[in-house]
Amino acid sequence: MMTRKRKVCISGPPRLTLPQEMLKGSGYELILGKPVDDFPGIHYKKEDLISLIGDADGLLVSTREGVGRDILERCKNLQAITKASIGVEKIELDAATDLGILVCNSPAPENFTGLAEAVVGLMVALFKRLKSNEVYLRQGGWKKSYLRGQLMVGKTIGIIGLGRVGRQVAKRLKAWELHLIGYDPYVKQQDLDPLGVKLVSLDELLQSSDLITIHVVVNSETRHMIKLKEFRMMKPTAYLINTSRGIVVKEGDLIQAIHQGMIAGAALDVFDDEPLPMRSQLREMDPERLILTPHIIGNNPESEESGHRMAVQSMLSILKGKVPSNLINPEAIERWRARFWS
Repeated sequence: MMTRKRKVCISGPPRLTLPQEMLKGSGYELILGKPVDDFPGIHYKKEDLISLIGDADGLLVSTREGVGRDILERCKNLQAITKASIGVEKIELDAATDLGILVCNSPAPENFTGLAEAVVGLMVALFKRLKSNEVYLRQGGWKKSYLRGQLMVGKTIGIIGLGRVGRQVAKRLKAWELHLIGYDPYVKQQDLDPLGVKLVSLDELLQSSDLITIHVVVNSETRHMIKLKEFRMMKPTAYLINTSRGIVVKEGDLIQAIHQGMIAGAALDVFDDEPLPMRSQLREMDPERLILTPHIIGNNPESEESGHRMAVQSMLSILKGKVPSNLINPEAIERWRARFWS
C-alpha cells in the first residue's frame, strides 16, 4: 500500500505562501506554475498543462485552468484535485470520477459570507441609484428628483439558489422588512422557514421580484437559465444581480433586455469570458444601468487564507488515503481506492 505521495502541482501559486509551507512541511515536493495575478485568464495550452502536472499525485488548481478528460487521462499519478474556492465547473467531474480522481472545493465560511455581504451592497447600490448620483455629482450636478432612490421596505427579493450563499443573503435581509421568495428545486420549505423565505416556482419568482439575485452552481440545468424568455417575465422596474457564474445568464440577452427596458438594470461580478474582453459589449453599456466588477466582489484576505488552508488539508487527506468531508464526487471513491490504495 502506498504510504505517502511525493509531488503536488500548484498550477497558479497564490499570493500567500501558506499552501507551499503546509505541503513542504508535510514532506511533498512542489511543482509551481505561473502566478494567477501575473497571467490572468486561461494561459496554459493543453500540452503545457499536462507537462506541468507531469507525474504529480495532487493538483491544487486555480480558477483559470480548465482540466478536461484529455488532460486527466495523461496524468497517470493524479489522484487528487483541490481548489481553494467553491466553483469547480472547469474541472470535468465525470472524467475525474471515471478515473478515480477525487475532487474537492473549499467552501470556507469567509468565502460565502463575504459574497453574501457583497450582494447586499450591490442591492443597496441599485435601489438607491448610488452610481447614477455619483456620476452626476462628478459631472458638476447636484441633487435631482429623477435620481432619487427607492424605498426598499416592502420590496420583493427573489433568490435563485438557496445553498450556502443564498441562505447567507437571506439571513442578512431577514430584518429589512422585505418579502423574500426563493427558487431551488433541491431544498425544502421547512429548511427555509427560519430565514423567512417562501419557495415559489421560477416563473413566479421572475414575475414577482423587484430584484433577483442568483446563487447557483453551473450544470446542465443552470447554463443560460436566464435568457430572453425569462427577462420578458420580469418587471420593467426590476434589477438582476449575478455573482454565481457568467454562463448562467445569457449575456447577449441581458444586453438586449436592458437596452429595450425589459428590466431596469443589473450588477455582474461574473462573465462568460474572464477576464472580461476589452471588446465586450458589456463595457459599452450605460454604467448607470449596469454595475460591473471583476469577479472579486466577495473576496477578502480572510477567505483567501481559509480557502487555501482548506484546499491543502483536503489534498493531504486524500494523499494519505482518507476521504475529505468536502468531496465533490463521492462516486469516485471506490475507483480511487482500487487504483491507488489497494
